[in-house]
Amino acid sequence: MQLFDRVPIRAIPPNLITATGMVIGILSIFRSSTGDFDTAAWFIALAALLDKLDGTVARRLGGSSPFGVQFDSFSDFVTFGFAPAALCYYASQAQASVAWGPSAEPYFGILPSAVVLTSICILYVVCASVRLAKFNIITSESPGWFQGLPTTLSGSLVALLYLAGDDLGLPNSILTAYLPAILLLNTTLMICNLPLPKLRLWRHPLGKAFQIGNAIAIYIMVPARFALWYPLLILVVYVLVGFVHGIRTRGGEQAESVGVAG
Repeated sequence: MQLFDRVPIRAIPPNLITATGMVIGILSIFRSSTGDFDTAAWFIALAALLDKLDGTVARRLGGSSPFGVQFDSFSDFVTFGFAPAALCYYASQAQASVAWGPSAEPYFGILPSAVVLTSICILYVVCASVRLAKFNIITSESPGWFQGLPTTLSGSLVALLYLAGDDLGLPNSILTAYLPAILLLNTTLMICNLPLPKLRLWRHPLGKAFQIGNAIAIYIMVPARFALWYPLLILVVYVLVGFVHGIRTRGGEQAESVGVAG
């Protein structure tokens, strides 16, 4: 009897990277539960830098496999589905405790607010899992395009919003006030079918240099926890411009195809 499954050597490095991302996500949840929200948010942002690395390494080594795809989805669920919701939940709870005192009701001292906040966090986790499950089996996604907001991007936006706001000196009351709203917005965007273009290197040399320079800057700024408003700005611009471009481009193509079919 074979006690353990045999794993090809070339499949080990990418799966180790995936496992590392999952561990970082778990640590983020632990940090949120103990009130260390800065570190919790930073762990999510740090894990986002590893997210594409496992796939790149797998392709370079020829270690891609159905197991790797499923394992990556589990890691994404923990790190970009569960951890951002935990950050929002515990940070809001902690702020309410400060604002209303230890004898007050949780969150904002009002029962409906507690219900709404809890519902938003639960809904985010459920919709993140729905998105990941959907795109593990979907075969109709257009090459070069996402349908809706990827979970990795969603979690990164939540984490960087918290970190950038803290770096800019925004009060915790403001930080925790907008987190549930952002979480709810991302929940909708994750499960919608709005087209978002995948990042590709531009052909123009100056454009390509701009993209590479920004990528290098982000991979330096996030680990160093320096000027995190800049990676946030890059992501927000990408999402806003990307969705507008996708709606104008893909929406027009779909309308034209419907007209031809009719």
